[in-house]
Amino acid sequence: MASVPKTAADVSDRQTQNLTLAAEEFETWAAQQWWTGDDADAIPETVRRLVDLKSQVDRALDATLELRTRFAELPPGDTRRATLCNYLKTTSELIDLSGWMRYRLRDVIESAAYYLDPHPKQLNDLLDLLIERRVSIGAVVMSFMLFDPPADSGADPFTSQEKYKALQLITETRGANLLPVLAKFVREEKDPALVLIGAAAIRIVGVPQKPRPGADAGVPAPPITAEELCKILEGIDEQRLSRNLVDYRMKLLAWFKQRAEQGVVGDSLRWGRLELQAGDWLLMRNPSPYNQFTDLSPGLFTHVGVVAIEQGSDGIRRFVVVDLPERGAHIPATNLDTYLTRTLHYFFMRHDDPVVRGQMGQAALDMIGNEAQFDLAFDTSRVLAMKDKPLKGALIHTYCAGFLLLCAQQTSALRDEFFPFSESPAEGRTLDNLGLLGLSIGEDFISPTGAVFSPRLEIAGRREPMYDPAREVQEAIYDHFARCMIQKTLTRSPDARQALLEKVAALSKDTPWLARALARANDVSERMDLEAAARTAAVVDTLDEIAEGHLTAFVEARAAITAGPMDAETREHYTPDAIQRIESYRKLHAQLYQQWAASQLSARELRMELVKFYVERGQRQLDERFFQPRSEQ
Repeated sequence: MASVPKTAADVSDRQTQNLTLAAEEFETWAAQQWWTGDDADAIPETVRRLVDLKSQVDRALDATLELRTRFAELPPGDTRRATLCNYLKTTSELIDLSGWMRYRLRDVIESAAYYLDPHPKQLNDLLDLLIERRVSIGAVVMSFMLFDPPADSGADPFTSQEKYKALQLITETRGANLLPVLAKFVREEKDPALVLIGAAAIRIVGVPQKPRPGADAGVPAPPITAEELCKILEGIDEQRLSRNLVDYRMKLLAWFKQRAEQGVVGDSLRWGRLELQAGDWLLMRNPSPYNQFTDLSPGLFTHVGVVAIEQGSDGIRRFVVVDLPERGAHIPATNLDTYLTRTLHYFFMRHDDPVVRGQMGQAALDMIGNEAQFDLAFDTSRVLAMKDKPLKGALIHTYCAGFLLLCAQQTSALRDEFFPFSESPAEGRTLDNLGLLGLSIGEDFISPTGAVFSPRLEIAGRREPMYDPAREVQEAIYDHFARCMIQKTLTRSPDARQALLEKVAALSKDTPWLARALARANDVSERMDLEAAARTAAVVDTLDEIAEGHLTAFVEARAAITAGPMDAETREHYTPDAIQRIESYRKLHAQLYQQWAASQLSARELRMELVKFYVERGQRQLDERFFQPRSEQ
């Protein structure tokens, strides 16, 4: 891709604009790749073309990420700041393009598997291609081959060789998101050799950790545990295994027993393609308005955590993520594998000095369970005041990236090794509008994105991005809110419930018992400025409702339009409420529905039209609620 920068000096407004145009051309070309007629030989070749194209995009992203440490060499000033922002736009564009290509590949591979079902040679060729190129989304799609079709379907069961190849594909790609599938497979498969291979695949991909003692009931249970795997392997009849598999079963069983009794042994945890260590920084990329409120935008990351190794009260050794949530009065720890199910895309950053990593892991460990207060002033000086002080049992009063700095300054490394650039509020109306919410951005601010530019932090691993059109709707609405906060004047318009909550919060300043009750009810620290928190929540909660409401509406509208004719037989599969919603969406999108029913609209065209509709409707709702001139209120 000619528009991908080769050096830090290549990053510019023109280059960024050219990349956006190139990305659109890539998407259009990829969407047109299909096979004609019933040519079974052409199907694997179509998949290969798309795999090659995605590899090209991923290489461009990797090359761009390698430039991230070179910007500190540029002369300070406005030009460097503009270059940093263009670099973030370039990186964000490539991440999104890679995610879209993966989304497109999924659709094509799903169709390919359907068309090739009666063509075993070409289906085998497709599997070989996916294994050779380690196509992770291919493993997700083809995992259906692990399970026999329903007995009444008339379809032939998959052979042991076909199931073995599906397991090989999962093992090669090491997709941790397929652990629930592997767990189901080893529970249900009747062939003991395949059960053994499936258990081995789970060990390679990553064995879920046992839940922490006293874990929140809302934390999802692991898809399978080492204890259950031990029982499954113990239940295998050795008489049905070859000699070499009998020996392998014993070795595998011994490994699972050690994991069940001791937890994770060693200095790293394997999870998917990751090998994670204590002190690693987890940077998460989720839809949010906050990634555009500083002069280093668009921010790539919105939330953070730090990896620590914890010896539980049950004697089990676990890798956990320690973080500072916006809600909650204490610092939580969550099993790392469980935590990673919460975000679609993330990076792990690792300091190149193992001593520094160990010190940060210990700092995070010391803070587990501490009283926490999220800092609505985003004041870095509070963190700096805690340098070299014991963290165990201390009040942790900071903000998201401040938690990273708090761990970093407990080490022998300099702050610039982690955050080479400080940040300022975005220009325009940003500070004034944040002030209306009770928020501020203090001097010497840092964000999760700032760590990307550190020359001492390596990218220890990242999750392959995946496009989600519903989240595109959500993110576009958040981005619109952020732009309006910069360019327009926020008009706070709390509803009756929100206004009452703000009044109660104001009264609580002089009433300790009321402050405690209000803090408990809203799951925040009673030390927090509860009035400012209530003012912020009145806007942010409404913003979330608008963004998530239109995300849900997009999903339901697309499902309604593509559900097929609602004849008497079809209606038996839906509740009356579901039928009413389907008919309502079809009426709202009458033209799109008619075009879809007449096969005049592709799935991509339908998706694009619906995304546009719900983005624009959500943005209008935001404008009407928060950014109308006062005379129009």
